[in-house]
Amino acid sequence: MTKLEKNETTRFYSNLMEIARKPNTQQRYNLLVQLHQETLDFYVPTIRAITSKAAYTPSSDGRPLSLVVAHIMGWEEWQIQVFSDSNREERLRKQMKLQGYYDTDTEQMTDFKNVDDFNAYNARRYGNQSWNKLQQQAIDTALHLQSFFPPIPYHDWIDFLENTPMHNWRILPNNVLAVPYGWYLWMVSLEHEAVEHRKDLEQTKP
Repeated sequence: MTKLEKNETTRFYSNLMEIARKPNTQQRYNLLVQLHQETLDFYVPTIRAITSKAAYTPSSDGRPLSLVVAHIMGWEEWQIQVFSDSNREERLRKQMKLQGYYDTDTEQMTDFKNVDDFNAYNARRYGNQSWNKLQQQAIDTALHLQSFFPPIPYHDWIDFLENTPMHNWRILPNNVLAVPYGWYLWMVSLEHEAVEHRKDLEQTKP
């Protein structure tokens, strides 16, 4: 990790933890909306700049870069399923146990044993997809997810985010952030886009 990447990572996590600890949920929401836009201002142009050739170069863990993008997108697709469900409270509780994912290929609900199981599913699902299609789908998915968090939130939306089971999120090696799971799902998508895979996403930049 370069000094710049380290600084960006430190800044992001410090900002995120400060926001998460805001007792005023409306203020927390407003600040996360702002952070979400800042994250997309990095993520979308970065994804758009990845060429077909670069998409199939190895990432830091050996996967093609395209599958790193598919990994981010896959989790966002599941978050969208939760946030758009008419019974989102129940859907969220199932997602916490890695249950109740709707597989659009088989048109069936699917459960997963663990995070690695879901990640492997995504790798199989998108492994043979062309980069041009995957690239646009990743951008569209990220923007779709953002649409659930407009500057003026939907009725009872903040209450939904707040009144969900608590989740102890090991956000850094020495920091555990206790946050309602609704907020966590939103925050972790920003972490994915902004810092967790930043080194890989930026590896093709000149």
